[in-house]
This record gives sequence, C-alpha cells and structure tokens, in this order.
Amino acid sequence: MKILLINPWIYDVASYDYWLKPLGLLMLARKLHESNHEMRLIDCLDRYDPEFTSLIEKPVKSKWNGTGKFYSEVVKKPSQLAHVPRFFKRYGIPKKLFEQKLNHLKTSGFYPDYAFVTSAMTYWYPGPFEAIKTVKEILPQTTVVLGGNYANLMQDHSKLSGADLVCKKSKMPEVLDFLSLNGIDIHETSKKNRDLIPLYDLYDHPMSHLVFLTSLGCPYRCTYCATPFLQDFIQEDPQNIVEAIDRYSAMFDVKSIAFFDDAILINHKNHFDKILEMLISKNIIKRGIIIHIPNGIHAKLLTQETAELMMKANVKTIKVALETINPQLQSSTGGKVTNNEFFRAVKILKQTGFTKNEIAAFILINLPGQGFQEAIEVHDICKELDIMPEINEYTPIPGTVDFQRVFGSDRLPDGFDPLLLNNTILSYSWKNGLTIDEIELIKNYNKKVVREIKNGGS
Repeated sequence: MKILLINPWIYDVASYDYWLKPLGLLMLARKLHESNHEMRLIDCLDRYDPEFTSLIEKPVKSKWNGTGKFYSEVVKKPSQLAHVPRFFKRYGIPKKLFEQKLNHLKTSGFYPDYAFVTSAMTYWYPGPFEAIKTVKEILPQTTVVLGGNYANLMQDHSKLSGADLVCKKSKMPEVLDFLSLNGIDIHETSKKNRDLIPLYDLYDHPMSHLVFLTSLGCPYRCTYCATPFLQDFIQEDPQNIVEAIDRYSAMFDVKSIAFFDDAILINHKNHFDKILEMLISKNIIKRGIIIHIPNGIHAKLLTQETAELMMKANVKTIKVALETINPQLQSSTGGKVTNNEFFRAVKILKQTGFTKNEIAAFILINLPGQGFQEAIEVHDICKELDIMPEINEYTPIPGTVDFQRVFGSDRLPDGFDPLLLNNTILSYSWKNGLTIDEIELIKNYNKKVVREIKNGGS
C-alpha cells in the first residue's frame, strides 16, 4: 500500500526546535517498511526541507548544538485565547508548500491509500486538525488516520479532528494490531520485533541533528507524567543504537545527536554505559559527534563510571532532573529524586570535569502545591552550584494524578478547550497556581541568574 506520513505544524504562542523529530512516526515507519509498504514523509517541522529553504530569503541557521528557530507565521487567534496578550502562530513550513507537496503526490503517481497524521502535545491539536482538513480537500480518496499522544490522551476531543480513523493506542504492538484490523498488512515478524530505531531514510537531505530513544517508557510513576501509562518500559539493544548513530550521522552529515529517553540511566551498566563504550571504541566521537541528554537524567542513578564515559563520549548537554526542591513535593510526586541525590549527581559531574557549560538543572515551576518562593530559591541553589537553571512550566496532562489535582476530575471541565492546557497560557485560567505576574518575575529572575552564572566563575 501507499502510505503518507505527516508530522504536522505546531500552533502555539511560542515554539523552538529543541531537537524535535517525530520519533513515534518514524519508528512506525520502520515497521511499515518491514511489511513492504511504500511511504512518503511530509515533516512540516523540518527546518532543512529543500523545498522550504528555497522559498525563504534567509539561510536556515542552527546553534552549535543543532537547535534553532522554526519559521513561523502569525495566524488568527482562536476565540478561546482572546484574553491572552500573545500572537498565535503556525510554526513550520508555509501552508502553501504543504498543499503543493500534496498536489505533487497526486500528479506524480503516488496517490496514498492512507495518510497517517501524528500528534504530540494536547494543546497543539490545531496542527493535526489543519493537516487532516487539507489532506481531505486535496486527496479525498485517501483514508486519514490520526494517532500520537494527543489522540491517546484526548480521546473524546480527537473525534472532532475530521480523521476517518483515530488510533487510541500508543504501545507499538497495539498500534500494529489496530492497523491490521483496519486493512493494513503488518508482517508477524514486525509485530514481534522491538525496534526503536527511527527510519530516517525517509529524509533525503542534510539535517542539524538526529534524535534517538535508547529506551521507551519509564519505570517511575511521577504524578505529573503520562509516560508510564502510554508506554511499557523497554530498552533497545546498544549495538543497534550505535550502528544507527554511525550510519545516519554519516548519511546526513550530522554532528549533534540527542538522546530523548525518559529513563536513560536505568540498568546503565548493561545499557547506557555500553552505548557510550561502543561510541568511544568505534571512534565515532572522533568524527566530531557531540551528544546531548536534554530530557533530565535520574540523579540517584548516576555513577562516577558513567560520568567518565559521558566525558569521553563528548556529551555536551546534561540536564539533571530536579523538578522541585520541596521535600514534601518530591515525595508526593513519586520520589524520583531528593535534594541530596541531586547535589551528589552534580558533584560527580563536576569532579569528572563537566562545568556550567554542560550541566543544567531541569526544573518545573507551577506544579500543584508549588509556591513562588521555591522557584526563586532553586535559582539561588543553582548559582551556588555554578550550574544553569532551566525552568519548564508545568502542563496538566490528562490521565495523570496531578491533572486530577488541578481539575478535581480526570476529565476537562465542560467548555474548557485543550488549548488552555498550554503551559504558557495555563496561568490565565488556572486560579490556584502561580499568577501571570509571578511567572513573569520567575522568568526575569531566571534570566538574571543565568547571566550572572555565565559571567561568573567556571
């Protein structure tokens, strides 16, 4: 069968390409490839798409770590956000280019039988909705399937998408069963194979970075996180990960590799340490490859041995998960880390030779029960440790314990649009959390402390 894979735009008041790739869609693509389906990919968030780069006047730029700004266009703000004093934008390739790509498929002999549209954040649903609408206008005979995190977490709301089918499963075996039941042949060997390697072969041009998951899921049960019930915890064979990095980094002339695992240090002696050892022994690092771990490592699991391997493997971005410095909140949200475990991990990294240029604390603000003063104090702690504080605003995720704490239910209130779950927008409607003014003060203090740390000692 002919299958079109679509990674849609982001509709938001702010967005940035922090090592974003549609990993779930690309992992599914490998399964479809193994089952001999013919595929095409339209990645609306691909900053290096040749057709896109030929349209814009300025050259596409990335930072040293492969991250960069998305192209964006201001669009009409939904009425639900009328009270928010921010522009609403579509991030990604121009819509006209997306339409041209669909029309080209139609005239070039690749009229897809199916179009798979993925989704990520619950409040980004306008992107998938717009992609689905456009596909159905230009390719009316194509069956459109919506999947991804939003489709799983917002099952009732996703019925409004206009898709012909909505896959409300996230675990790969269940997704493959869903496709089989809906007329898409999946080989039995593909169903049994736990392959986490994305099919980057669907891209045909250089990129600024590549992203991999060496593991999927997480054995911890943090009250703010949906990962444990979206995915079972599995780990890829280290050999497969290293071979994929070796092959794809050469194929696309990529220097920045990001690992986006939720729990990369679980069983590290037989997993992550092995990956690092292989990267070192194969001399892949000597090609100038640099490694980023931006999703927050578990402080309690870090060892001196792992840190030394990270140094030898040219790891340049290490975010250590702290979330909150409130001991009661640390315990009630899952017990993933204590302050002493965090201090110990930072000490190990510093003793190994890492500095503020590589180490950052992964901090959440506006968690249920979290106060303003704590958000200030954690910055002072980071300043004392001489590491960067990276703040991330809390987003309520349906199905989590903290979502119930925010809304008093496992469902959104009647009339509450998922757009309002956006962490940048939440404080305009959530009266029990930090105020807009408090969050602005925290952000300004963050900028001040980051500036002071950059200009301070080593």
